Amino acid sequence: MKINLKESKIESIETELLIIGTYENDVGTAKKIDEKTGNEITKSMKKKEFNGEYGQIKIINTAGKIKAKNILVLGLGKKENVTVMILKKAIGIGSRIARDILGAKEFTTTLHSNETKEKNSLAEKIQAVTEGILLGNYQFLKYKTQGLDKIKKLNEAIIVVDKKEKEYEKAVEKGKIIAESTIFVRDLVNEPGSELTPEVFAKIAEKEAKKYGIKITVLNKKEIEKKKLYGLLAVSRGSINDPRFLILEYKGNSKKSLALVGKGVTFDSGGLDLKSAKGMETMKGDMGGAATTLGAIIAAARLKLPVHIYGVIGLTENMPGRNAYKPGDVVKTYNGKTIEVLNTDAEGRVTLADSLTYAEKNLKPDVIIDLATLTGACVVALGSVAAAVVGDEKIVDKLKEASKTSGEKIWELPLWQEYLDQVKSDIADVRNIGLYAGEAGTITAAAFLKNFIDKTPWAHIDIAGTAFTNEEKELTKKGGTGWGINLLTSFLEKWK
Repeated sequence: MKINLKESKIESIETELLIIGTYENDVGTAKKIDEKTGNEITKSMKKKEFNGEYGQIKIINTAGKIKAKNILVLGLGKKENVTVMILKKAIGIGSRIARDILGAKEFTTTLHSNETKEKNSLAEKIQAVTEGILLGNYQFLKYKTQGLDKIKKLNEAIIVVDKKEKEYEKAVEKGKIIAESTIFVRDLVNEPGSELTPEVFAKIAEKEAKKYGIKITVLNKKEIEKKKLYGLLAVSRGSINDPRFLILEYKGNSKKSLALVGKGVTFDSGGLDLKSAKGMETMKGDMGGAATTLGAIIAAARLKLPVHIYGVIGLTENMPGRNAYKPGDVVKTYNGKTIEVLNTDAEGRVTLADSLTYAEKNLKPDVIIDLATLTGACVVALGSVAAAVVGDEKIVDKLKEASKTSGEKIWELPLWQEYLDQVKSDIADVRNIGLYAGEAGTITAAAFLKNFIDKTPWAHIDIAGTAFTNEEKELTKKGGTGWGINLLTSFLEKWK
């Protein structure tokens, strides 16, 4: 889908559909259009048919009064409450209505002209609208064979400005890159586990790395064995598909370096501690952390951010094959510590143990951030609204700041000594589940990971609830969300 800037007076532009926004009981920046179309919006507000509450819509046939054939009016809510995220979500709704209900092939919008309480610049609002258009229109159609002729698509969206400026063009391009990186993550998460094996994921990563000038090293099973990444190997033992281990590097202009570490379980059956049938339905997405790590590095490279980033991704399946690791096993890891495996479905942290140690020991970054669809407990605590974050205060605070600007919510959980004590093992160094079943599962998982970080400042982000959704929202369809690209991009832009 093309998104273009056009310099024009909105009433003069020829388009199938014009998408505009109004505040609650206030036509706002739509005043001129309202006047030229017979005050249809104002009349509707007086009759209380449409008052501009967030989520309300009104469709107007212009009857030739302006060059646009139809107008879609989006309610934005009270003027003092409008944020750049509301603009982004609203255009997501609007573009989907344009495509699916109105059957438009193209539309024009001025939604970015509305004020926000954060006093965002026009460029920032143009970027948000660009992202919203692309994300709202996302469809995963790769495996559809029936009814393809009935699936509607938009070809172009035009963002109208009074005067074209370079900063506006850059804002459109930035919005495209962030949205396309998010969509890349969604596509990976939506792939069936039988299609996206560790080997296939690695090949996709190699292709994308080559395209964007990212250095990549892929270790096969023999090379993983030679490196003594025994945690990753233990989890992979039940699968017929061999593991892979990826090391990526994007070297922007920065003296300091940061490592992103992603959990890459391409399908999680639970191993011998088998999940329920319902619990397995979305487990093709258990590589969401790996996908987000790869997507964030791609976004950084495409945006030419002045940062030095490493990516470390351990890829495996967790299956109950005849050689699967067992409850009660003791697994030695890359840093020499031993893990007592008390539940084979707590496998992601076992693979991350090796990845975290490898990143710290061999890459020597100044900061490590890991992303993982790690615990069902995180979904219980925060649902699909926010991800949990645990770790060093300075890194967590910067992630919180990035959360505010990106709109992707995170919530900090504590990592007190009492939780660290709960992952101590009687027969090994650590146990892979907390001492008390059903208690503080997200925190004790982080406490486990802490054992595989020595001195490097570190933060852990549990995206179990945010990486996948079972409902359609303004910017997402059912399936992978691509959550984390906005957060990490915002974080990396300000990280020094």
